[in-house]
Amino acid sequence: KVSLVNTDGKVYLTYLDRSLFKKSPSCEINVAFPIVHGTNCEDGTLAGFLEFLRLPYVGCDVLSAAIGMDKAKFKTILEKENIPVLPCITFSSRQWADNQSDIKSDIEAKVGYPLIVKPINLGSSVGISKVENEQELFDAVNLACSFSENLLIEKAITKLREINCSVLGDSDNCSASVLEEPIMSDKILSYSDKYLSNSKNQGSKGMASLSREIPANLSKNKTAEIQLLAEKTFRAIGASGVCRIDFLVDTENDDTVYVNEANTIPGSLSFYLWEASGMPYRKLIDELISLAFKRDRKTGNLMYTIKTNILSNANLSGAKGSKGKL
Repeated sequence: KVSLVNTDGKVYLTYLDRSLFKKSPSCEINVAFPIVHGTNCEDGTLAGFLEFLRLPYVGCDVLSAAIGMDKAKFKTILEKENIPVLPCITFSSRQWADNQSDIKSDIEAKVGYPLIVKPINLGSSVGISKVENEQELFDAVNLACSFSENLLIEKAITKLREINCSVLGDSDNCSASVLEEPIMSDKILSYSDKYLSNSKNQGSKGMASLSREIPANLSKNKTAEIQLLAEKTFRAIGASGVCRIDFLVDTENDDTVYVNEANTIPGSLSFYLWEASGMPYRKLIDELISLAFKRDRKTGNLMYTIKTNILSNANLSGAKGSKGKL
């Protein structure tokens, strides 16, 4: 077990072995790579802990990470920026338990089958189901409720292509990678597709093991359209570092493009997309570290405390406090 401690402006990783005759070793940490998926990591919680320590870190800050994890808030922000997303219905597990009939009717009237059921604040395709009928709806909602208190329902695109694009940079400047088209083995791109494919006897290689086509077989105009939307999405949520923006292409309706989600800590850091874009892995890591220190320099110039005593002029002699007599 270890602990991170800020001592005199420096952050140290200290082992928690406090035995009487053994000195606990420690080392100074200069920058952190919070490359951990899921709740309390990718949702901004870990970023907040690192900011509390004043430790420079790679990737999105607290707010942009939280937005990227919350699919409903993410859609709301993109809609305000005129970035295309599929309309959705959201509700809590408690609302579902109390009023299943009305919510089901609302879903069928406003969304219709087929549809997708998603936990609002999970990634890696966990708890996501494609639904074709009423019975599947109940099963899918119950599954999603076991992962998240809040759910999202959106229309399923019948003839779909999934396209991914990585974006690297910050609010000052960002650029998009080449595009990829993941190869799905199921109705949706599953957790198994993303993390378990081609990993037998080799250990998981994460998203790097996924079957894909790079670059995606798209026209120059469609490629440019998706890359531009990826950069706009990155800026809209205030992202930093490297993200992967996932898109849905409706091939049945003029190849209309929708932003699906943002992965603020993408599997394998999307290095394979940047290598295909001409950026070696070492250079990608150098750029991520540079962006982390750039943000730290910016925040280091901000004022967080004011040296003043707000009670110096307060009247503490009565219940009315500093307001005095009326």
